[in-house]
Amino acid sequence: MLSVRDLVVRFSTGRGVVHAVNGVSLDVEPGGTLGLVGESGSGKSVTSLAIMRLLPRGGRVVSGQVWFGGRDLLRLSAAEMRSVRGREIAMILQDPQSSLNPVLPVGEQIEEAIRAHERVSRPAARARAVELLGAVGIARPEEQLGRFPHQLSGGMRQRVMIAIALALRPTLLIADEPTTALDVTVQAQVLELLRDLTDEVGAAVVLISHDLGIMARMAGRIAVMYAGRVVESAPTEELFARPRHPYTVGLLRSIPRIGGARRALVPIEGSPPDLERLPEGCPFAPRCAWRIEACWTQNPSLATDDGPAHLVACHDPAEPEEVGPGRPIRPGFAPAPPPGIRAGVA
Repeated sequence: MLSVRDLVVRFSTGRGVVHAVNGVSLDVEPGGTLGLVGESGSGKSVTSLAIMRLLPRGGRVVSGQVWFGGRDLLRLSAAEMRSVRGREIAMILQDPQSSLNPVLPVGEQIEEAIRAHERVSRPAARARAVELLGAVGIARPEEQLGRFPHQLSGGMRQRVMIAIALALRPTLLIADEPTTALDVTVQAQVLELLRDLTDEVGAAVVLISHDLGIMARMAGRIAVMYAGRVVESAPTEELFARPRHPYTVGLLRSIPRIGGARRALVPIEGSPPDLERLPEGCPFAPRCAWRIEACWTQNPSLATDDGPAHLVACHDPAEPEEVGPGRPIRPGFAPAPPPGIRAGVA
C-alpha cells in the first residue's frame, strides 16, 4: 500500500543543516500495522510529516520516493496532495490540544473535515459528526458537538482526533504518538479503540511511538529508527525474540519487567549523535559496546539478515546468546575511534 524509498529530509537552520532523515525505506501492507520506534530525535515524526508533505518551514525533501496507490506523492501538485490527505491518508498528530483549533467547537471541526472532501449538506455532515463521536466512545455525542477543545479531557480530545482522522474512511492512517500524556487506563482504551476502528474500515496503520509495550500489542511489524535511519526491521514477534542490532538490544534490555529474577536495568550509555555533525561511520558506534574497527569508517546499509523478512544495518549483528542479562563486551571491542575520525556525539 505504501512504499517509501531512500527518503532524505534536511532542515536549514541558522547554525547549519540538520540531517533529520537519512535514506529511510519502509513498506506498509494493506490492512497491516507498521510500528516506527526509536528515541526522541530519531526521525520518526519527520518521516511521517514528509510522507504527508506537511514539513514545517525550513524542512525539505532532498531525495527519495513515496509510492501510494501507484503515485509518487512527492511529485503530486499541491491540489492533488490536498485531495489525498484526509480522504486516502489521514494522520493523528501527537498533541490534540495543539492540533485542534481552540476557537472552534469540535463538532464544526469534524464537519469541516467531511465537507472539505465530500459534497454533503451541513445537517448531513453534523449527523455524521454525531455518529463518529459515538463510534469513538464519547457519551452523549450530540451535547459534545458544541464544546471547545479546552472543555474536554485529554482522552476525549484524542478521541475527537481519531474521529476526524477516520471520518472519510481512509485506507492508510498515520498515528504519531496517539497516547502521549494520557494515563495508563485511558491509553489502553484509546489503543483498543484505534485497533477496532481501523479493523472496521480496513485501514493500514503506521504507528509511531517510543513505547515498545505499545508496539508489542499493536504492530505486526516494527522498524527501529536511529539518527534518521532504519537500523532494524522485522516482524514483531521475531524482533522481540531475536533482536540483531545493538541499539534494538539496548532498547529491549532497558524495559522494566514484572516477575522473574530481579536484575538491574541496563541503560544505553551516551547520547544520540548531533544531526548537524553526523559521524563518518555508523551513527550508533560511539554508544555501542560491540563496535568493531569498521564501524568508525563505514555506515552499514540495511540488509537481509536471518531470513528475508528480517533486515538489519550492522557490521556485526548480535547473536542470540548475547542479548540476555549482563553487558556483553566482545573481544574485538574498539574503545575509541582511530585518529582523525570524528565520533559525532552530541
